Amino acid sequence: GEISRSSGDDRALEYGVGDDDHPRGATVSAAGGSWEVTIDMSTWGNLIDDGTVSRIEVAVMGELVSADDVELAIDAVSKTYDLATAEFVDYYDPITDVENCNACHEALGITFHGPDRGGSIVVCRMCHITKSDGSHLELQSRSIDSYVHAIHSFQAFDVGDVDFTNDAVAAKYDIHIEHTIPTFSAKNCEACHNPGTYEIPDQTESLPGLLSASDSVTSRDRAIDNVPEVATGPAARACGGCHRAVLINEDDASGLAAFYQHMKTGGFVIEVVDDELATIMEVIDDIMGYFK
Repeated sequence: GEISRSSGDDRALEYGVGDDDHPRGATVSAAGGSWEVTIDMSTWGNLIDDGTVSRIEVAVMGELVSADDVELAIDAVSKTYDLATAEFVDYYDPITDVENCNACHEALGITFHGPDRGGSIVVCRMCHITKSDGSHLELQSRSIDSYVHAIHSFQAFDVGDVDFTNDAVAAKYDIHIEHTIPTFSAKNCEACHNPGTYEIPDQTESLPGLLSASDSVTSRDRAIDNVPEVATGPAARACGGCHRAVLINEDDASGLAAFYQHMKTGGFVIEVVDDELATIMEVIDDIMGYFK
């Protein structure tokens, strides 16, 4: 079972030391480079008690500012806590080597978030979960696999906000989508991944995800239009991140329709009619029902 970072209060499980207004977090002590905080988990108490939630991932994102008031890049860290044994355990086998990321980014996080968000893809996944759609990226999940694959296939953010009537803006967009990842194209999986960690994901061991709807583009004629938000499986979410991005960049509506049919034939594609969270949770519950 998964505890989301949000439950009634935005970012309900993200706590900053000294935040007196947080609904669940409190600082016990903070001195000498050590901090003790508490988090009230009673909202999810029934899920913890019945074993639905058996582990908690605890992450710390520090902040380091130089004497010149420059925030320095440091690594975020996390540990997995087993609720049954009340001990920290080794759970995640890393699928990427962050040093591969830093070969291009220099320090992961500084170019798209902040200097405190580096060092761990596990920490990235604590926000980039499958139960949220891509938002800034159409036809993608916010899950880190879909998001990163689309970005490294040079799908543009917020295409509906691009003013294609402005020649300079349009040219910048067209140049952006023609880029190729510098480490011998997106087909070089080991530019990011560890060996053996980029095969088709096991449909029984990864959550389904939400893919956002297509964006509305009014300042340029575009064939891709009115593609709905859907829930789909992990292979379509992860591997499909690259494939959809390429088809979007080429404005290949027929190819995209064929790819969605491929996703459906090889797995499932369920359209979100009203409530996206209710839809994805219903899909998750149906899948988990096979394991009871």
